[in-house]
Amino acid sequence: MQSEDPFIKALLQGDEIVIEEIYNRFFTKTLRFVLQNKGTHDEAKDIFQEALLAIIVAVQKRNLNINSFEAYLMTVSKNMWRRELEKKKKRVIKDGSATLIDNDNDFALFILEQEQMQLYREMFHKLSDNCKEVLSLFFNNVSYESIVRELGYANINTARQRIFKCKSKLIKLIKSDIRFK
Repeated sequence: MQSEDPFIKALLQGDEIVIEEIYNRFFTKTLRFVLQNKGTHDEAKDIFQEALLAIIVAVQKRNLNINSFEAYLMTVSKNMWRRELEKKKKRVIKDGSATLIDNDNDFALFILEQEQMQLYREMFHKLSDNCKEVLSLFFNNVSYESIVRELGYANINTARQRIFKCKSKLIKLIKSDIRFK
């Protein structure tokens, strides 16, 4: 699958002029996010590079169709940085030596997680507007009482039943997709 997005085409073809434009237009957002979340300029550069590589892999190997390059790049960058922060927390110094992390394995796992998120998003958008609304509230930890008030349900049991039915529909959609393993 060849993408129509000029930035993705440039990445796939190695077009240095457009790739430089990608850096000029989008790197500052990744930099700002990393710096605001306990990172350095060098770490932001690494994350941005890895995010671009993840996009190339997703498009080439997995035929991922990206609707908004900028939004997807920022999502990947943010997810990679959050993951990096988690790894930093988990690194334990034992007997004076740091625990080693297999970066290739870690990158492959990240790509898999991104694919799973993409599948989830695609299937979520296939739900009815009401299901999208109720699940968005539920997944954002809005209380059942607030959901009842906001959506005009009769009571908490009605809200719980609706959430259950919508989650079931979402799971069924995900499991019926050929990408689900």
